[in-house]
This record gives sequence, C-alpha cells and structure tokens, in this order.
Amino acid sequence: MRTGFTSRTATKVKDGIVQPKNRNQPTSYIGYVIDRVSPGKGFRHVVSKADIQTFIELLPEWDRYSEWLERIVLAAPSHDSDGMYEFFHREETGAIYLHAWADDLWIEMVMPYFEAHRSIFDRLGVRYDIEESLARCYFSEPQARAFSLLHVFLHELGHHFDRIHQKHLGSTKGEEYAERFATSRFETMLQLYKSRFGDPQLHE
Repeated sequence: MRTGFTSRTATKVKDGIVQPKNRNQPTSYIGYVIDRVSPGKGFRHVVSKADIQTFIELLPEWDRYSEWLERIVLAAPSHDSDGMYEFFHREETGAIYLHAWADDLWIEMVMPYFEAHRSIFDRLGVRYDIEESLARCYFSEPQARAFSLLHVFLHELGHHFDRIHQKHLGSTKGEEYAERFATSRFETMLQLYKSRFGDPQLHE
C-alpha cells in the first residue's frame, strides 16, 4: 500500500530533471516519484528506474498523460496481476505499480488473458506452451522488460489518464479504456523502444 513507500529516498523527476525537495508542495506539482521496493527472495524487477525514465522520454505526449501522476513504483510481487493503478482521492493524484516477477520469468496465464495478449507475445518473440486451460510463457529478460514497459506500464498509464479526466466512471469501462490505450500505442512504441533498448526478439 501507499504507506509502504517513503518519498525521502525516492527520486523526483520533472521534464527529465531531478528536482530539489519541497515539503510545502504536493508531489504532483514538482514531478512524479520513481520508487523501488525490494522484490523479495525468488523474485526480481524486470525494469529499473533508469529503464522507466528512458521509456518515458520516448513516449509522445507524456506531459499530458502524466498530469497529476504522483509516483511510479517498482513494487512487490503479486499473485494475480503484473501491474496496478491506484487513485488517491484526497490529493486527486495517482500511482502506477509494476510488480516484481519470479526469478525464472516463466509465467502461467489463464487462456482468456493469454489470448487477449497473444499478438503482443508473438511480436516480442515470447515462447509459450498451451496445456488445457493454461498457457505457460517463457520470457527472456529483454522480453519481460519490453512487455512490462510496452504493455503493462501503458495499460496502467491509461487507467491514470482515464481516471484523471473521468472519461469512464465504471470499473469495467475503465479497464476496456486502459487496454485500448495500451494496445493502440503498441506498434508505434515498439519501434521507438527498439531504438533505445534493442529488439527483444534478438536477445532470448
């Protein structure tokens, strides 16, 4: 939860520049915070703070989408999600969480989720097996990093942009909007991504 992250050790960034501390202003006024929590034994973060900042620099209209974004957190692992968005009603700001992955980067998925993202896995060159009601995906580290930034991060950013502008008040419509936000930008961002991170298919 939010109380587990302290801004004293986090990096405040605005327009790509680390900002001085100002305890009299809400975080959203002076830039978003990029924070990291220990992934714990048997888990690892597949992106770094530097990776997030590099990806943000590639993203068109980042300033527009990130308005009132308070923090981006490399968070502890989750059993049922690869990312999460949280809205803080009092401050009217939001936070994006990217969860740590298991060390082996092998992920089991229910078939509806797998089928919804199969085209992305194919574009990234991810190997997978399908067994009855489950798909098992074998990510390389570059592929896991690419999926986290090109889809999970963009999906959660879509939730933030959607919530801040109150385009959809229902949770179901909000999920659909966030997914469209991410998938509609995937191909464009993949080309930009390759220019800075390399092709994830070539680093299995």
